[in-house]
Amino acid sequence: MKTIHPGLPLAGLLLALATACQGSVDAAPADVAKAGAAAAATPATPQKVDALPLRRGYYVHVDEPCGNASNATLALVRSDGISACDFTSVERIGEARYRVQESCVDHQGPQPETFALTQEYEILAEDRYRVVFEHGDASEFRFCPQPSLPEPWNGNDISDVTG
Repeated sequence: MKTIHPGLPLAGLLLALATACQGSVDAAPADVAKAGAAAAATPATPQKVDALPLRRGYYVHVDEPCGNASNATLALVRSDGISACDFTSVERIGEARYRVQESCVDHQGPQPETFALTQEYEILAEDRYRVVFEHGDASEFRFCPQPSLPEPWNGNDISDVTG
């Protein structure tokens, strides 16, 4: 299983460069302080958390209107997983970035198959996220109110997820 490892946070890199080149860079003290504060807000080591800080419910790929959602563009965000995947571990690795280990079930074949994934999620807002898949591709999703979705999703009872 491939794990995505985050690099040095940009704010920390900027702070280090500003400190190392203090005599030749006209960095305002406030800018250096802001960079230091941003670096301090990023955990030095991953911190375990219970769930991703996302609104619960249906999300659709940003390139697709909510009313045109399909199995290929739709995700159901729960506190313990997304769609057919359950979170086994969630670690905060940056200000709005999380490394998530998931146990997933593929129901497409004659027998359901279980597999594990490690993916990185960037929370763009409480109702928008980007996921970087194990193989490096990324997709962005936004929340869609359930009534705006096509059948059958607009009538599914998901109160156990959102309630």
